[in-house]
Amino acid sequence: MTTPIRFGGLASGIDTDTIIKQLMQAERAPVDKLEQKKQTTEWKRDAYREINRSLMTLRNSAVDLMFSRNFYAKTSSSSDESRVSVVTGPSSGNSAIRIDSVERLATSASTIIDTVDRHNQKLTVATKISDLNGLVVGQKRVHQDTAGTEMTLAKGLDFMDASVVLKDQAGNALNKADFAYDAATGKLTATNTTTYVDGVIPKGVVAEYTQGTGYEIGFKSSTTGSHKTIQLSADATVQDLINQLNGKDTGLSAFFEPVSGKISISTKETGEAATIDFDAETRIALNLSTAPIGTDAKFKVNGIEVTRSSNTTTFDNMTITLKAEFPTTQNPTAGPVTLSAATDTQKIFDNIKGFVDKYNETIDLMNKKTREERFRSFAPLTQAQRDELSEDEIKKWEEKAMSGMLRGDTILRGTMDTLRSKWSGATSSTNDLDMSRLFQIGLSTGSDFTNGGKIELDEEKLKAAIEKDPEQVYQLFTDEETGLLPQIRDTAKDSRETITRIAGADGAGAPSYSMGREMTQMDTRIKRLNDLLIDKENAYYRRFAAMETAMNQANSQAASLQQFLGGGM
Repeated sequence: MTTPIRFGGLASGIDTDTIIKQLMQAERAPVDKLEQKKQTTEWKRDAYREINRSLMTLRNSAVDLMFSRNFYAKTSSSSDESRVSVVTGPSSGNSAIRIDSVERLATSASTIIDTVDRHNQKLTVATKISDLNGLVVGQKRVHQDTAGTEMTLAKGLDFMDASVVLKDQAGNALNKADFAYDAATGKLTATNTTTYVDGVIPKGVVAEYTQGTGYEIGFKSSTTGSHKTIQLSADATVQDLINQLNGKDTGLSAFFEPVSGKISISTKETGEAATIDFDAETRIALNLSTAPIGTDAKFKVNGIEVTRSSNTTTFDNMTITLKAEFPTTQNPTAGPVTLSAATDTQKIFDNIKGFVDKYNETIDLMNKKTREERFRSFAPLTQAQRDELSEDEIKKWEEKAMSGMLRGDTILRGTMDTLRSKWSGATSSTNDLDMSRLFQIGLSTGSDFTNGGKIELDEEKLKAAIEKDPEQVYQLFTDEETGLLPQIRDTAKDSRETITRIAGADGAGAPSYSMGREMTQMDTRIKRLNDLLIDKENAYYRRFAAMETAMNQANSQAASLQQFLGGGM
């Protein structure tokens, strides 16, 4: 709203603006009080929200600590990491095992493409697949990996053409007249139910035909479990072949060695079950050996001979990795490797201490807020008062004015009392009566009630309890009925819900919490009072304007009378 330009006191000589401003200061007193009350409410709301954020951090810390890994942390060691390494999990026992010897490591199945192109040149990554002898453009193969009543070939084939061949598992040609082919669907079924009982096409049958361009390489690995085909375009290179072999679903790993021009292909799995079985035509074209298989690891554990398909295995929840064979002819004196696991007391202690620190931070904050001195003589500054003070003076004033917003707050005091009771009341069922309560393992609220329930931690006592029985410590903290952490979690949650109803969550709309609704009502009253003040101010100016008009008239009449009287002499 634009403030009108007024010229007052021209006739009377009275400073009307100053007089009206002084009159309006008195009139503004109710508005100033209401704005100060709103500011105090905002400060109190923000103080509640600070508590709520701290309670959320405490709740999250309690939830995080409830995971068993925080109470069953383990350390592990190997007497010779170069031969056998070990990693322990939370459920590992405090035990030791001995690897007496490793006769052999588990290996993957592997084969090598060792061939030359049609120009008798060794392979490079840029060698075209079309330059390899034996691979036929557009040749397709479909394998019947499990017996069934149908096979799915490509659609639109001239099935009776000589280019379409059916073979059994041994590679012998089958009579195509015993089968029916649906060109619209590509389905092949057995019609000779004498040869193929109940129309079942046996496992191992292969359909070969030529269709389209490009190349197809078929194989079966221990990962795929059935035949898989790699599709290569007509202009594909050796690098394209390697990329396809390294695909995520092949179970294979391919590597090209540029000096020799050879490609190594191996299974990602190890052990005797690991295999690679390329189609016969592919093996011939790429000069591959017959389907290789991997080997199992063979070693002795505490005198017991063991075989495993992988070099990584688990004993007593200790995950061990075999890295070298021993003893060997090169190292005949290599002795056993000892692996051990033990409770990581320091890590468990640090986990618990981290939670205790978070808890004490929350208690410190609530203690500060409920005990903070309230300076009632330092009310929030009005705009007029701010205009008369420096920034530093305003800051110092508001530090006093904002102090003690939650002094003696019953919600916070109730929360602190409840939290304190959870520490003293947490229990677990145990045969060891010396570890049935938290104070017995070094965690207590102490005898000083003025600290609001802060936890005193006896490091020596807690570490001793962890070493003695980490399971019991875990139960004291996590038992859903009587353990500490579920109760702290629920208390923090309940208190946050109460505070949120009053002060709202960060960013919450005013209608969703009681203090917000209260401040909205104040805004409405402030606006109404400000409108009345504008009307009042305008009324004052009208009165002074009327006085000026009357004085002008009086002055004019006096001048006329004086002129009249003077003119008659």
